[in-house]
Amino acid sequence: MKLSFPCAGVVLAAAVVLSGSGCQSMFKGNRTAAARNPRPAEAVPEIEPDLTDGQVIDIQSSIARTMEQRGDLKAARSAWAQLLERDPQNTQAAWRLAVVTDRLGHFDKSETFYRRAVKSDPQNVELLCDYGYSLYLQQRWAESGRLLERDAELEPENARVQNNLGLLYASTERLQEAAVAFRRAGCTAEESRSNLGLAAAMNGRTGEARRIFERVLQENPESTTAAQGLEALAAVETLQEDHRVQQASYSTR
Repeated sequence: MKLSFPCAGVVLAAAVVLSGSGCQSMFKGNRTAAARNPRPAEAVPEIEPDLTDGQVIDIQSSIARTMEQRGDLKAARSAWAQLLERDPQNTQAAWRLAVVTDRLGHFDKSETFYRRAVKSDPQNVELLCDYGYSLYLQQRWAESGRLLERDAELEPENARVQNNLGLLYASTERLQEAAVAFRRAGCTAEESRSNLGLAAAMNGRTGEARRIFERVLQENPESTTAAQGLEALAAVETLQEDHRVQQASYSTR
C-alpha cells in the first residue's frame, strides 16, 4: 500500500533517518529498518509435540522475537501469526504482528492487529504509542493525535510518546506545542530543530526543512542529525530528477 504523503520521495529518504523513540536516537530508527545485509529468510523451527501449550507459546514467542530483532521481518510475521493463531488472546503477538506488518509497509493490514491488541490491553502505553505512530506515518493526524494525547495522559513523562506527539504537532504546524512536547521528551534545542526539519521534509516542505537543517549545521557543524537530513533531501532531489527524465521518455500518444 502506498502512503499518500505530499512527497513520496521525501518519505523514502527520510525513512532512513526517521525515529519515534526519542530525541537522541531520532536518526537511528524506532522500528529499525531491516538490516542492510539481511540474512536469508529462515523457516520457523518445528516444536516438539509433547510440550505443554504454555511451553509452546513461550518458545514461539522467543523465536518470533529473535527473528524480528535480526531483521528477518517476513519470518517474524509468520512466527507471530502462528502464535496468535494458537493463542488468540495473546496481546503481545497481536501487537508485534502489527508492528512487523507496518515495517513491511502493509499499513492497510496492520490496523486490525493494533485494534485487537488495544482491546485486550487498553492502558498499555508502549502499545498505544506504536499505534499512534503508525497512524502518524499514514498522515491520519486526528486519529493519531487522539491516541497519542490519551497516551500522554497515562504517562506524561514517556519520552517516546512526547517525541511522537512533537512530530505530529510539527507536521500539522502546531509549532509551539511541538516545541513543548520535544522539551518534555528531553530533547536539546538542536534535536528539537532537527525534529522540526524532519517533520517539514516528510510533509513536502523541503525548503523549510533545508533551512532548518542548515541552521543547525551553522550552529553545530558536527551535527550528524542535520547532516543526515540534508543528505536525505539531496537523495530526494536526485530521485525527483530521475523521475522527470523518465516521464519525458514516455510516449504521449
